[in-house]
Amino acid sequence: MDKALWVVRDKITAKAAIDDLMADATTRGIHDVVVQVRGRGDAYYASTLEPRAESLAPGGWGQGQGPRGQGPPDAERSAKRQPPNGLDPLGHCVRAGAAVGVRVHAWGNVFFVWSSADGKLPVSPEHLVHRHPEWLLRPGGARYLDPMGGKDWEGIYVDPTNDEARDHTLAVFTEIVRTYRVEGFHYDYVRYPQVTYASSPEDHAAVTALVRAGAERLRAARPGVVISAAVFPDPDTARERVLQRWPEWAREGWIDLVCPMAYREETAEVTRLLAKARKAAPNTRMWGGLMAYPGERERLRDQVRGAREAGCDGAILFAYDPTQRDLLDVFAAS
Repeated sequence: MDKALWVVRDKITAKAAIDDLMADATTRGIHDVVVQVRGRGDAYYASTLEPRAESLAPGGWGQGQGPRGQGPPDAERSAKRQPPNGLDPLGHCVRAGAAVGVRVHAWGNVFFVWSSADGKLPVSPEHLVHRHPEWLLRPGGARYLDPMGGKDWEGIYVDPTNDEARDHTLAVFTEIVRTYRVEGFHYDYVRYPQVTYASSPEDHAAVTALVRAGAERLRAARPGVVISAAVFPDPDTARERVLQRWPEWAREGWIDLVCPMAYREETAEVTRLLAKARKAAPNTRMWGGLMAYPGERERLRDQVRGAREAGCDGAILFAYDPTQRDLLDVFAAS
């Protein structure tokens, strides 16, 4: 049974932390890590399209922004791009992973592009929230930059029906897989925040349009790339509540690996959800998404077993935390 880790961006802001991650994975026989490198419309890698993440050391990526977010004029310039100072987290992840036999999947949040607990906007004027406010999803007149804008508010999304926003997003993802020797690319937040934020339930077609175009563009940029997606585990809930029709994506071959996020405390419910997901996509590789509840070693052991009983090919843990190595031990051994 495959084992993998979701790694949130705050765990890759220093070389030593990345080296510890790779050591923690490889010594436990975990050979896939899914590393968040586009969390909020920003870059934890050398980008020509989006600003360097605020949590990294100051400094841009050295090549600047192209007109209206366009990239470098040629692939050679992109391949030679280096950060002028500080860390290139994805670059170091790929090198460190290759050295110890850990495959790195780049994780990008798709439509979700900004959040802030205190309501602050991005510092960089190059962030798309500033450069392209016309791309943003404005639900029903709510104050879309206000974290109290609605009970379902998660943060700022781009509008999936905006063609330019989708094209920019795929340009960002294509740049990543073309520039870095990643094993795969992983979509998260490839959905609406809620159906109430869409102008029509038929807007699911815009979400699917990105996934369909992404399959073509990412595979052209890096043949053999594994395209995966974190999804709501119940396909009915995914379809009706957030316009995410992932069984169709699996059936059409637009994704290679599906990761249903079965974050529930009760193991029986985790098993039920993953079994329903498996039935909805019987021919697509599937990693059951499990939550790492602090101190709950026996619960995690049981839920890995539940993922196996549901027919999953593997399990992926949310999320890697070096302060909870006891859970990593249980996860790897179960």
